Amino acid sequence: MTPEDLAALHARASASPWNARSFASQLAQTGALYVHTHRAFAIGRAVLEEVELLQIATDPVYQKQGHGQHILSAFEAQAKALNCTRAFLEVAQGNASAIALYTSAGWILDGQRKGYYRYANGTREDALLLSKDL
Repeated sequence: MTPEDLAALHARASASPWNARSFASQLAQTGALYVHTHRAFAIGRAVLEEVELLQIATDPVYQKQGHGQHILSAFEAQAKALNCTRAFLEVAQGNASAIALYTSAGWILDGQRKGYYRYANGTREDALLLSKDL
């Protein structure tokens, strides 16, 4: 998928999507991790033995069909192949389906960031901090 493809899919699946330039910039960074199918993707960054999951998205047409689980598992496998032993992420507190995906895959709650997400309409939402030993 090109950065434009990623941005288009992300716009369909996210309340605060990245643009193509953001995806291109992230993919060009040292330690970038990226797994995808034509229905879903995950992108992150590995630093030493840790990996941060920055974005994960499934095209809404294909949600609730296991694509998110598949792409998350592939992301974790790629991180392990790079000798990462721990993964972490932030997720919007109100994103129940993402939280369910992560917890079903063994991610655990580590903390919370108040007002971390800021939306175009001016509202803010807390982020939950999750992690997993790989």
